[in-house]
Amino acid sequence: MAISRSKKRTPGKYGFLFSVPASWANRDRPQKSKFRQDPALPVRREQRRGTRTPSGTTLRTLLLASITAASVALPFRGAAAAQPSPGLFIRAGDFFTLQRLGESTAEEKDPLPGFRRYPFGGTQLPEASILAFEENELFTMVVGDLTRARAESEPRLKDQSPRVIRRMFLLKPATFVVDDEIRKTTPGKRLTWSLQTNGSPRVAARQVRLVEGEQELLVEMLLPRTVQITKAERKAGRAQAGYTIDLAPEGQPDETRFLNVLRVRERGDQQPVPPSELAERGPLRLTVRCEDRSFQLSLPRWREGAGEIAVLAAGGKPLLVRRPLASGILPHTAEGVRMIERWDKAYRGEQSPGWDTGRPATDLAKAVESGLLKPCRAVDLGCGTGTNAIYLAGKGFQVTGIDVAPTALAIAQKKAQEAGVEVRWLLADVLAPPRLEPFELVFDRGCYHGVRRQNAAAYVAAVRRLTKPDARVLILAASAKEPPPHYGPPRVKEEEIRADFAKSFEFEELRETRFDAADPEKKGALAWFVLLRRGSGERR
Repeated sequence: MAISRSKKRTPGKYGFLFSVPASWANRDRPQKSKFRQDPALPVRREQRRGTRTPSGTTLRTLLLASITAASVALPFRGAAAAQPSPGLFIRAGDFFTLQRLGESTAEEKDPLPGFRRYPFGGTQLPEASILAFEENELFTMVVGDLTRARAESEPRLKDQSPRVIRRMFLLKPATFVVDDEIRKTTPGKRLTWSLQTNGSPRVAARQVRLVEGEQELLVEMLLPRTVQITKAERKAGRAQAGYTIDLAPEGQPDETRFLNVLRVRERGDQQPVPPSELAERGPLRLTVRCEDRSFQLSLPRWREGAGEIAVLAAGGKPLLVRRPLASGILPHTAEGVRMIERWDKAYRGEQSPGWDTGRPATDLAKAVESGLLKPCRAVDLGCGTGTNAIYLAGKGFQVTGIDVAPTALAIAQKKAQEAGVEVRWLLADVLAPPRLEPFELVFDRGCYHGVRRQNAAAYVAAVRRLTKPDARVLILAASAKEPPPHYGPPRVKEEEIRADFAKSFEFEELRETRFDAADPEKKGALAWFVLLRRGSGERR
């Protein structure tokens, strides 16, 4: 590890350091003039009007802009490095803001707007670039694709931009984990990670302590294991005073992971901080102790999975049993969080919920055994504890199960392991599923009739996004022809089903059937068997 001083750095939009040429940073954006690529550069009135023949003054301005762009592109450590260094930055003050946001108990609280902005350098990331978000009473997690901040960059990796994923956790009340994965696509460009502060930080070994106002931030740098640390003075002036701490891996790796634990506390707090524990064999396994609890995180690379979390009290009592982390944007308002808790609580008791029979749906099994549905890529919406998904996997289907209840998915994972089958389990909202390769079969037992009351159009749109042309959709939904008892699933009318799906799907079959009851000796609720097909000429 090396610590050195250097000159000032200038941050740019979406957390990228503008230590790259303007032509490199904006190559995918439509341009009228090459000197308008860096928004920090001045644009003359003649350029805005599209003047074809610039005046002498304009030429001088363009020459000055070119020199300015070249100076911004100089490497951080001086002329010894031949190439600019793409990287990430984050501001110390944003952690103080996020910690206060996490403490809010307002009923109308919606943390997503704040977590779209402050973890990414203070500029709000487009919602399309948020890959996952989860709000929980014990933690908040956000995952952002900073590559998508540039136009149409996903999934290509052959352009000259690094592929950058930032995953941030607020471990409540005041500890943060920042996990950044960055892949460069141009040889010779150095990767960096930067922390900006308005104060004067103290750097010792792999730790940084900085004070801003009445709060301080303690930084524990875990990855890369071998790293160069640079303390650089920022531009003078009230708004830009302070320092930047830069981390750069040794050598020039094509892929780097920066993992840092940051703790917010009151200025002058002398309480010792227990070191975090990191195991790198297989998926990263990180244990962070703070106050009266311990957080255990399993963090594979994002493209390999969302990972898992468990939380233990100081005495070892589980506060949160190990379960998956979100793979998409979960409901995050106060009501949305309560809704997830209601569904999840149903799976935490000693008895299974009434709709979980523990047996594959009879109608699904008949469709598979008869050859009506053949092995293909399939997704089970509202999969619960995975009984139907595991059945399909056992019949040769490549299955993904999606549910909003993390405890249900934890049970499903265990059941799949015991059955010896492989299923991809995703903690996500069926009304806003993550970006997935389209499927050839969608199966839904009992999800549609519940969420359609919330937003039928969003459900149909989600199913369209999840399917390719000619894909089939099999839905089992409760029928309104049978009067509901004091409890039971919501009921749907035939005309409602036809109205919801007629514009996007063809009806192959719509008939009455019955749900399986938890007790095989009893008759289940009246239901609809709905088999749909997407038109072959329709685009996703």
